[in-house]
Amino acid sequence: MEKIAIIGLSCLFPDANNPEQFWQNINDQKDSTSSVTVEEMGVDPTIFYDPVKGKPEKIYFLKGGFIRNFQFDASEYNLPAEYVESLDNSFKWSLYAAKQAILHSGYWGNKEVLSKCGVILGTLSLPTRLSNQLIAPIYRQTIEPAVAELLQNPDFHLAALPTATKPATHNAMISGLPAALVAKAFSLSANHFCIDAACSSAFYAIKLASHYLWTGKADVMLAGAISCTDPLFLRMFFSGLQAYPENGISSPLDKSSRGLVTSEGIGMVMLKRYSDAVRDGDKILATVCGNGLSNDGKGKHLLSPSTKGQVLAFERAYQEAQLSPQAIDYLECHATGTLLGDTTEFNSIETFFGKHQTSPLVGSAKANVGHLLVAAGMVSLTKAIYGMNHNQIAPTINVNDPIGSANNVISAKNIVRTPTSWPHNTGTKYVALSAFGFGGTNSHLILEKEGL
Repeated sequence: MEKIAIIGLSCLFPDANNPEQFWQNINDQKDSTSSVTVEEMGVDPTIFYDPVKGKPEKIYFLKGGFIRNFQFDASEYNLPAEYVESLDNSFKWSLYAAKQAILHSGYWGNKEVLSKCGVILGTLSLPTRLSNQLIAPIYRQTIEPAVAELLQNPDFHLAALPTATKPATHNAMISGLPAALVAKAFSLSANHFCIDAACSSAFYAIKLASHYLWTGKADVMLAGAISCTDPLFLRMFFSGLQAYPENGISSPLDKSSRGLVTSEGIGMVMLKRYSDAVRDGDKILATVCGNGLSNDGKGKHLLSPSTKGQVLAFERAYQEAQLSPQAIDYLECHATGTLLGDTTEFNSIETFFGKHQTSPLVGSAKANVGHLLVAAGMVSLTKAIYGMNHNQIAPTINVNDPIGSANNVISAKNIVRTPTSWPHNTGTKYVALSAFGFGGTNSHLILEKEGL
């Protein structure tokens, strides 16, 4: 398969409205997570908070990664401004990230090229803040009489959610509309849809976008993923899964870590066939030379990862790239901060890379921004691209007692904990990126950057 060139990149991550800010933050070793606010939750978070894990209808962890101080201008898009303003952030962020990626690619205003551009976005099929506001009255009308009868209190009424205005009905279409809206706003092609491959969604989107390019169905493709779920719902959901750290510590790759920090944000890339990008003189930020996927279903339970499935994704990536694992300079791990997940991932790395007598440097940016769920891969991708172009590997923060793999193929010395110059920075650089989703959606993407 022909390599795929990345010619445009954009992001909206906690504390970063663009890739440059994100790169600066992670090199400054900044922790961009914080406690959820009343404005973000829509209600006082302490109403639902109980520090004891496992209590029904309660959340036991308040930290997260949030998009704050972001100004959105609805007039910038070829859509009625009043309509755009009525939409949830999931749509607004999608429009913003798409425009920035197109601008970064140099094809803004090029109608001929954009007419042959498709869009594939990873999205979470979970309620957003405004979709919740649409559904809440229906839920209330259905549940209220039943509760009143159960309590034998005809005067019982559920409290209504405070809303300034009634949200537009289009906010109910959370799964597919973001990609369609992007295509309409920028007069792109009819090739647009959204997917949900859990936390591997970004790399699945890039893989599918690559197929559109390989088959000639598109000449350029926008691909990425967005995480924008109603904060109360998300915290209830992950508290129910008991995925948050009961000890309050989420430090990927550290033995003290007991869970993850959920975060919101979006990342997007503009993709093009490598030969076309060279022919047209595009600025190539990096090249996707391998993208291995596997789906092995759940392990012992929904959140239990499988070494077998992870290793299969590794094998497929290097087979597609026709590359030896020994060429990898650095591996950005999925590493969410759950001890089971991080340890399993290290053992998977040992199983595969150890067989090839190599031991790459490793790290995880989730220590900085939290886990962006479906958009997690875009954080890894952005970190890797900027690292290769700046000849530097950004550090993983808050690692004091590092975990390791069973036979120490990966140990404390492999974890990049200080800003580190790129090894072998005179030749072609190779970075591997892993993303693993619950239910067994595994992905491993390889990036290449020719010597600067």
